[in-house]
Amino acid sequence: MRISAIKVVQPLGDFYIAKIKARDLLKISTSQVARYDKNGNVIGNQRPINIDRLKAIAKFIQSEEMCFPTSIIVAANVNSEGIIYDNEDNRWKIIPTQLNDVYDLDIPTNCISSLIIDGQHRLRAFDNENLDDSYRDIELVCSIFFDLPGAYQAYLFATINGNQQRVDKSLALELFGINLDKESEDTWSPEKLAVYLTRKFNFTIGSPLEGKIRLAPLCDVDIDKSKWLLSTAAMVEGITKLISSNPQRDRDELVRKRNNIWGKTRKILNTIPDNSVLRDLYLETKDDEIFNILNRYFTSVNKLLWNNAAPDSIINKTIGISALFDSLKLLLKKNRDIHDFDPYIEKIVDIAYSDNYFSLTGKGKTRLKRIMKYKLGLMEYSGLHEDDKPYVNHV
Repeated sequence: MRISAIKVVQPLGDFYIAKIKARDLLKISTSQVARYDKNGNVIGNQRPINIDRLKAIAKFIQSEEMCFPTSIIVAANVNSEGIIYDNEDNRWKIIPTQLNDVYDLDIPTNCISSLIIDGQHRLRAFDNENLDDSYRDIELVCSIFFDLPGAYQAYLFATINGNQQRVDKSLALELFGINLDKESEDTWSPEKLAVYLTRKFNFTIGSPLEGKIRLAPLCDVDIDKSKWLLSTAAMVEGITKLISSNPQRDRDELVRKRNNIWGKTRKILNTIPDNSVLRDLYLETKDDEIFNILNRYFTSVNKLLWNNAAPDSIINKTIGISALFDSLKLLLKKNRDIHDFDPYIEKIVDIAYSDNYFSLTGKGKTRLKRIMKYKLGLMEYSGLHEDDKPYVNHV
């Protein structure tokens, strides 16, 4: 399915305004109700479905005065668990057109490919069994955010619905880690810490990523090299992988054991086997040490790679960021005491980052990771694929 959309640029990040028929949006989207399950785990990011409200909205839909002028908020490329898809077959594509700020959105219809952040009742009312099928052709205004990290899904919902009962907003913020200033840092889940560090990199004066991190599609459409922007999702995901192999498990465990003898602190995760490279620093609440390691690494990357990158270089895009985080993880597994990353980054400066071999696909990312791994001395030459070998200087 292909639709047209207008790009909107705002401080939080870019999003797209489009119209989608109710029947189509029902087919490709889902929502999650925020609740505590029987084990005390927090699930979802929305209020429970109100059946009476659905019936009232369905009745309104059939009236001559029917009108829904406000947007339904849609998180594209997010599955029913709130996790961002990395499978290209399940991802929405943003296609530039000849018109300024107008794009085509190519939407997969073979799966649930989006999550409704706000407007679930308006949309689900169209699914009423007593509603004539013709009403499902009504067009709905949608504000579409691409690759919206979990930390911001409920934040948008809670912000938009600021007049809801405090308990609902608190639940949403607790789940997705936006109210960091109201919690002790030793209670933060891996995702919350990743959100905090991402913000710190973005707003710290002199940071190698100062002012360069925003909510943005992972595909990096129309990137401006003079002020290139890293997606929040890429940064949060990269940091999270350094401190947790299963952030959902850790988050749920922190909620479930809130009344444990340790309180709701990271100490309760000590008994969970996890060999993530910076896991011990996370458990010991040594967040400044984690930031310092990342800061040293990205300072070298900024100086030796980003500052000299061509406009079409893959190293400034999400694929490059992902590969850089993967390389950092491997370097730290080999040596946790690296204070100067320059000698390592110098080894990967001469990779042909603008070559089509590293195109914006999952395969391109895998290729880049292999070649980086070899040039950093973390893999033997025999580990390269034949097609990789022309892109390394093997002696």
